Amino acid sequence: MVKLRHYIHLFLSIFTDLYGLVHALFAQIQGQWFRNEFRSQKEKENHLCILGNGKSLSLVVDNLEHLKNYDFCVVNNSITTELFWKIKPKMYVFTDRDYHQIDREDIVEVRTKILEIDWPIGIYVPYHYPKWFTLHCEQNPNVTVFHYNTQQWHPELWLFKKLRMYLFRHGLAAPHCTNVVVAATYSSLLMRYKDIFLLGTEHSWMRDVHVNDRNEVILSDKHYYGTKERVWVDYDGKPIKIMDLCESLYSTFRSYWDLKEFSSYLGSSITNCTEGSYIDAFPRDKFETLTND
Repeated sequence: MVKLRHYIHLFLSIFTDLYGLVHALFAQIQGQWFRNEFRSQKEKENHLCILGNGKSLSLVVDNLEHLKNYDFCVVNNSITTELFWKIKPKMYVFTDRDYHQIDREDIVEVRTKILEIDWPIGIYVPYHYPKWFTLHCEQNPNVTVFHYNTQQWHPELWLFKKLRMYLFRHGLAAPHCTNVVVAATYSSLLMRYKDIFLLGTEHSWMRDVHVNDRNEVILSDKHYYGTKERVWVDYDGKPIKIMDLCESLYSTFRSYWDLKEFSSYLGSSITNCTEGSYIDAFPRDKFETLTND
């Protein structure tokens, strides 16, 4: 019976892994068509700092003169801050559908300011972003838009796990990009940065969430430019349930372990320099280490 259960489990694992692989490759027909827009990238000489929007990012603001030899990757609404224009980032990453679906004031401001960037910059969006967003960004001759894959695949068998790293490297599969920092880290690895440092990535939502008397999930949204409490909603504007939040957090933190595996596969390193960060996949270091280089 033990052997029978083992063979049944093995059969089911092969079937499930193959089904996931077919699904990931079939998703190419939805827009990517097996393209890899990172194929021609050469290994970067500079180190890269990926900047989340957490409160600890104020350290960057106060120490810019010590970070002149680093490239920067930023996300989301960072373009509306003074810091964006001071550091002149090389990479700017989006994953949220709001940026092409919503005409809210802050989103419109982001799209408008992209046209004002006066240095070479790459803007990174998923393949499912509409073409008009790319055309809008590339009205600015300083902007080059790169598209990254968002199709996840989590095989169980060792052989398929090796194949998954190959697909990651060629942009045909990806970690689950539930959070924009995941997408930014994945894109940075494909851009062939060898040494990547995470800053402002507390990811401490578990500490900053509560449920009110109306059973709404309330987030104390803490950024380096301020704190705001809001009801956590989905893409349709409907309040999420706490179980949805837990599922999303699981996917996010699992994706960082996928990125750790991928960075080892590439021979790159990712270091978390955010004090108090909940990300436990990468080695830690102090922010001061960066300013001493």
